[in-house]
Amino acid sequence: MLARIVGIILGLILTTSGYVISGLGALGTWAADWDLGPFEPHRPFAGWAAMTIGGILLVAALIPRKGASRTESRTKRSARGDGRSSAGPAVLGLGEAVATPALAVEPAPAATPVVQAEPAVQPEPAQPEPVQPEPVAVVAPSPVAPAPVVQPAPVALPPAEAGFETLRAELLSLTAAESWNPAARVLARMVRAARTDRERAIAHRDLGDFAAGQGRHDDAAEAYEEAVSYARSVRKASPGDPSADELLAGALAGIGDVAEAEGRLNEALSAFEEALTLRRSPGGREAVDPGAQRALSVALERLADLREDRGHRMRALDLYRESYDVTARLAAADPARFGLDLAATRARLAEIEAKVAG
Repeated sequence: MLARIVGIILGLILTTSGYVISGLGALGTWAADWDLGPFEPHRPFAGWAAMTIGGILLVAALIPRKGASRTESRTKRSARGDGRSSAGPAVLGLGEAVATPALAVEPAPAATPVVQAEPAVQPEPAQPEPVQPEPVAVVAPSPVAPAPVVQPAPVALPPAEAGFETLRAELLSLTAAESWNPAARVLARMVRAARTDRERAIAHRDLGDFAAGQGRHDDAAEAYEEAVSYARSVRKASPGDPSADELLAGALAGIGDVAEAEGRLNEALSAFEEALTLRRSPGGREAVDPGAQRALSVALERLADLREDRGHRMRALDLYRESYDVTARLAAADPARFGLDLAATRARLAEIEAKVAG
């Protein structure tokens, strides 16, 4: 805004100065006696040059920037995973090893040698008396106690993996709190816990949203392709199921967003058109479900923005008019929830109508 104001002021000064200097007219006594010095012989040329530059500055300052109101309209799009940078896992520090002090062992005292004195010589007895053997006491062996039976310690089993729905609820809670590292770990567990094609489609779609939010378009595109493959299997197994159509439409919208960001407009256009067809296919479900109505409005505006980028303004205008009708019904029923959506759609519709009329 400041640049626009400066451009307007500077453009007005240069334009009016050139108007007076070139001799086309006078604005009172203003700039009537200006001496151009060495450029005095070229006064008409200098005046016209000043008017031209001033006019360019005025036009540049007054022309609206392309895409300004378009950014407001895109705030309606559902944010399944926000732009975020993910840090690596935390590294746990190891404590220092504590040296076990050595026990001091005192040396045993040296044994004192025992010196046997020589026996004195006794006179031999005339007749030795018979020696009676002493009775030996018989000691009964003590009973041996049986060895205690050692019960094996119970083996600790790893904790059971949480269910898919529990993990996804945890993922949504962590992303709402912007806890990206724990959310990434829960998302990896969720992909492993998926058992059905529907769960795999949801897990890979969420994985694509998470990668797209971090700007990793290649990883996001790969995850969305996996999600579309599983979602097509779900839809083939349950034809006519509105939830299967919605699942496939969400994955296709992700493919379209990544393709549009990378400049692959034909691929993005094809994905957005198929997603819009699926949003319209439930056969009246969007008439009673506000979430389905809002998803239809977002799909219409996604395709309309891409059509306008390719120069198809009349098609974009028709799509935005249809989106405006849907959003107006939503805002009439719930102004607090859908009032901002209606304002953004109205501003974008007015911008495209002005371009078509001009």
